[in-house]
Amino acid sequence: MTKLQRHASSPFLTACRRITATPVRARPARVAGLASTLGIVVLAVGCGSGPGTPRQPAPAVTTVRAAARRVEVGLPFTGLVQPAHAVRLVALVEGRVTRVAVADGGEVAAGRLLLTLGGPQVEARRQALAAAADSARQQVAATATRLAQAQRRAQSHLAGPGELTRAERDAAASRASLADAHGALAQLDSALQVTAPVSGRFTNRQVSPGQDVAPGDPLAEILEPGSLRVTAEVMPRSSLELGKGQAAEIDRASAGPLLATVAAVQPTVGPGGTVRVWLTGKALDSLAPGTAVRGRIVAAVHEHAVTVPASAVVRDKDDRPLVFVGHATPFEERAVTTGETGPGWIEITSGLAAGDEVVTAGAYELYWAGFAQTYKVED
Repeated sequence: MTKLQRHASSPFLTACRRITATPVRARPARVAGLASTLGIVVLAVGCGSGPGTPRQPAPAVTTVRAAARRVEVGLPFTGLVQPAHAVRLVALVEGRVTRVAVADGGEVAAGRLLLTLGGPQVEARRQALAAAADSARQQVAATATRLAQAQRRAQSHLAGPGELTRAERDAAASRASLADAHGALAQLDSALQVTAPVSGRFTNRQVSPGQDVAPGDPLAEILEPGSLRVTAEVMPRSSLELGKGQAAEIDRASAGPLLATVAAVQPTVGPGGTVRVWLTGKALDSLAPGTAVRGRIVAAVHEHAVTVPASAVVRDKDDRPLVFVGHATPFEERAVTTGETGPGWIEITSGLAAGDEVVTAGAYELYWAGFAQTYKVED
């Protein structure tokens, strides 16, 4: 039994029908008068179906004209800011981080000092290289003396076979050893001063002052300008296509959206049917790698879309959208098809034209007034 049928069969309505259908019988004056008075009260207050009962006033309505506007059809996405091209900095020697010379996220030029290394491991290495250099210098001096002697003996024809050649060879080897020792010291000093190999942004620092590192340990990264991208997951729609070059907007809570562009659409489908795309753009340089972002990709544009205020669209008992058209009663109830939604407006894709006047305030009151007339309690 429906709500309306239960209401129609309630004891109160049954009593109302019985009272209105049964005349008051003749009784003694006092009793009859009382009964008549009670009957009038019941009819006037309880039933309310007499011809003199005032009707409820028609709902107050406000109308506006449907407008044509440019509507962007967006596909929402979530993503992560990642470096597309980054130079990875690693430790070349064993040591301890003694200084970080650049703030995280700072812009640096090629050759700028970033970190310095030191510590007891470095000092031990330096002392060993210095000792090797001293030994090489002594060897150079000794071989130089022997070479000079061999040259004098050769001039006096007193040198034995191959004596001069051996002296020259030993002198050259000692000089090479000294050069290697000096090179090792210079290489150590260079490795202790970590500089930027390219211009970009200093980011993804992995170490702090006082931390020991070994050769090959990651230190930080340099992001080249324009090298950031957003790896985004998008839920596609059957009527829309994702393609390279489409515009995208990345939401920001404190300011307007960041503009980006679809650089590539991956051919595989991810979990849940999502499509992975890469977004790029100069505006992404203001974001930090690893930042989670969200936004939308503009997959289509409706240049002259018909839109109405959101309050103009009414949902009927079957959840179908409709609007009331006209500027005065009686208003026409018209079924429509909706499209995109925006802040306070809804796109109408069929059933309405730009310039049509629709009811905004009072639309639901008009719908329920017509509903009550269609589905009314039986007399």
